[in-house]
Amino acid sequence: MNNSQAPFLYTVVCMFILSQIGLISSVSAEETQLPAGLISPESGTICNERVKICYDTFGVSIGITKEVMGEHAAEKLTRKLSSVDEKYFDRNNFNPVEGISCHTLEKACYEGNTMSKLLSAALFGEEVGSYDDHALLDVFWAWDGSRYNNDTESRAVDGRQYTLIFQGDGSVKIMADCNRVFGQYSAEGRSLAITLGPSTRMACAPGTQDHLFLRDLGGAVGWFLKKGELYLDMKADAGTMRFYRGVMP
Repeated sequence: MNNSQAPFLYTVVCMFILSQIGLISSVSAEETQLPAGLISPESGTICNERVKICYDTFGVSIGITKEVMGEHAAEKLTRKLSSVDEKYFDRNNFNPVEGISCHTLEKACYEGNTMSKLLSAALFGEEVGSYDDHALLDVFWAWDGSRYNNDTESRAVDGRQYTLIFQGDGSVKIMADCNRVFGQYSAEGRSLAITLGPSTRMACAPGTQDHLFLRDLGGAVGWFLKKGELYLDMKADAGTMRFYRGVMP
């Protein structure tokens, strides 16, 4: 390399370095910016600045709203919550802003169908996505349908008629249309087994999906949560059942 080439190469190298710094800076800015309208005053807390409501790892929080947004905001939130029927109040799933959903059982927040790592970390810290079988318990899981690996699916006509309630003693209460089924379950990690037990033997109305529901349920071998919904994987990769959080009748 002669002396006449040195200034040119030096300029090229400097331009390359500066471009990389700019690229890194822009990526870092995107990765450290919460969705519009949200702030995180401290770890484990997020707030919507526009509507002046704050949340912690358990959901909406009147105490934190008062601390961050003021007494007037807390009083307004208290009145709003008192007007909601407890039966329909979902403590485990909430939308801090439009297009964003957070789920306390799963310990994750989503923007659309994609997990927001930054927002999830701001709210749940190192526990993001770390949940065990306690997340199954005492929730009224209503069947939405089953999707099979042959690209077919069965949709529940009325998911409220096909439900599960997992209990801490290892039992599971099952409603299969007009019949009640008593079963047992065992869960270890993401593995799950459901043993169907005694049931009532009423003749349900024509078009019942009870046999289909119980068949799929008996074949469950795994489970996971996504966006506040429960998915049960069936054995031999046959398909997946989907449940949403229902309302106890």
